[in-house]
Amino acid sequence: MDSSALQFLARDDVRYGSDVVYDSAHAGGIASLVVAGGLSGLAVLLVFVVVSIRSPTYHNTHVIPYFISLLVANVLEAAGTSMNAFFQGAIKQAGNVGMALWSFVLAAHLFNLLFLRWKSTRRGLLLTLISGWFIVIFIVAIGPIAIQTTKKRGPYFGPSGYWCWITPDYPQERTFLEYFFEFLSAFLSFVLYTAILLCVRGNLMQSNGRWRLRFVPNGESWQLAISRDIIDASMFRVAVRMVWYPVSYSILLLPVSIARLIEFGGREVPFWATILADFIFNLQGFVNVMLLLGTRRFIPDTASLPMFSTPRKEVDFSSSEAVGITPFILPPKPEPTQLDRVESYTSMDSTAPMVPKPRFSMMRPMSWQR
Repeated sequence: MDSSALQFLARDDVRYGSDVVYDSAHAGGIASLVVAGGLSGLAVLLVFVVVSIRSPTYHNTHVIPYFISLLVANVLEAAGTSMNAFFQGAIKQAGNVGMALWSFVLAAHLFNLLFLRWKSTRRGLLLTLISGWFIVIFIVAIGPIAIQTTKKRGPYFGPSGYWCWITPDYPQERTFLEYFFEFLSAFLSFVLYTAILLCVRGNLMQSNGRWRLRFVPNGESWQLAISRDIIDASMFRVAVRMVWYPVSYSILLLPVSIARLIEFGGREVPFWATILADFIFNLQGFVNVMLLLGTRRFIPDTASLPMFSTPRKEVDFSSSEAVGITPFILPPKPEPTQLDRVESYTSMDSTAPMVPKPRFSMMRPMSWQR
């Protein structure tokens, strides 16, 4: 064996459990994927250490448990890329499906708080965590337990390209048990975060029980600002940055999806393009940590804010308040009291002569003598 070659599990024509020896060029490309996965895993583990030492508390929200679940999925995906074991394909799929699911759950939770203004309960948190991880485990386990037909199509998990994943004998399962969830999560998360941003910014408002979209000319965004309540004003900068989570997820997902779709179509993808696409995708954990660090400093002290379930004020679009102007109305003239009426009547009925008040002037007094 050449000393510059390395051993990896790979290639579609090699059955699961076989070893393939790559030359230095291919070995370097595979090693770069391990480096990307290790970088993401290390970044996530550092966040876990920081959270365990000094855990932030966001009152009236469940952002931290859901985001930790997303980071756990990032660790699974990184481990599935870095390890070389017979269950590598299952761990990799669990990480990919978990990232898609918990990205959507985090978006849905913020949509619930900032858009719908619904109250989150501890029971709802526990139900979401249990059911979410159950769905991930079910999607991964259903393949080898219920779908796999070893005699006809071979093992469900095995060598797939340059790593272990769902084997090429199960093309529909590749699409509907992983890629479908990833694209659906990216799309729905982008829609939810966009709705949150428009609502918190003031473009999307509720009037007469219906949601309406409004825009203002450039330079007149103050009309939107003065119509926000304290919750929307405090969370506006957070919402602006949270939109980048589905955007970054889509950007990292797109190259590897295009490469895989080309392969599914029967065309060969250059080795360098495959490695580059997967290298980008394996940076999911690292990018999530960077976005967390960039967003965390803008999150206000939620304990000082009203409850997120506080109803948002409805605006009548036919009034001047709809364009950000609250009309100034003078208070009504107070009614005279009984004492004022008595004093007024006493002055009118008095028989005392009315003596005019003297006028002070700087002029010399006039003389009546001629």
